Amino acid sequence: MITRRDTVLGGLLTVSWGFVPCNCAAQELRTRHSFGCMLAADEADQFLKKSTEQQLFLTGKEEIIAKSGDREFDYALAQTLSRLADMFQVLPGFAYFDDSDAPNAYATTVARMKRADGTVLYGMHLLKRSLSAQESPDAVVASICAHEFGHILQYKHGLDKVLLAGQPTVMRLELHADYLSGYFAGARKLQKKNYPAAVFATSQYAAGDNMINNHAHHGRPEERAAAVVRGFEVAYRERRQLAEAIQIGVNYVSTL
Repeated sequence: MITRRDTVLGGLLTVSWGFVPCNCAAQELRTRHSFGCMLAADEADQFLKKSTEQQLFLTGKEEIIAKSGDREFDYALAQTLSRLADMFQVLPGFAYFDDSDAPNAYATTVARMKRADGTVLYGMHLLKRSLSAQESPDAVVASICAHEFGHILQYKHGLDKVLLAGQPTVMRLELHADYLSGYFAGARKLQKKNYPAAVFATSQYAAGDNMINNHAHHGRPEERAAAVVRGFEVAYRERRQLAEAIQIGVNYVSTL
């Protein structure tokens, strides 16, 4: 059973729009694909071939793969991934990959290990950029991981089909993942008062785009930040359980 553990994430809850991390942004990739930062099986293969060895985080004690060079950060991230898996009730593998052509992170249903619900891939260049953020860089990384774990949750519950049905872009799918990221931040802040939850909103704001006619459009900056805030409110103020929160999120993005 996955246990809940405290992450080693510092910083105060402050709102700052100054840094510009990149996650799941609408941009040119190795190949064109149709699902934003969600990779289909045939598309995932080229990324998995360039990734490090995958690992499941069952207890939060496992050594993080593809070391960042910072032992404390590696330990904190391993525990964050374990907590995400516990909170979202999913168990994806995790690996870094070479994103030198376009810093990004992805989620895919492809699982190369038993019992895994898919795989989350985090670009090494994106990691370097995330860790250079002025405000709570560890929380920036956590926000991106939470977004991608949100996609794994969508896969597991078949919500990708619901959210993409009849839509010209992947916006609703991506905003729902942002919402789930905010839900995680709100739940963490209930547990840890000084958790830098606002960083989740600023991170997604910075990753917004205005290419509303592009199929890969993820949402305008203000829409992405608002989705995170809505998820935060559902967890922190309304204190909804996951199953109910998921549906609230679906209803929320369906009005956009």
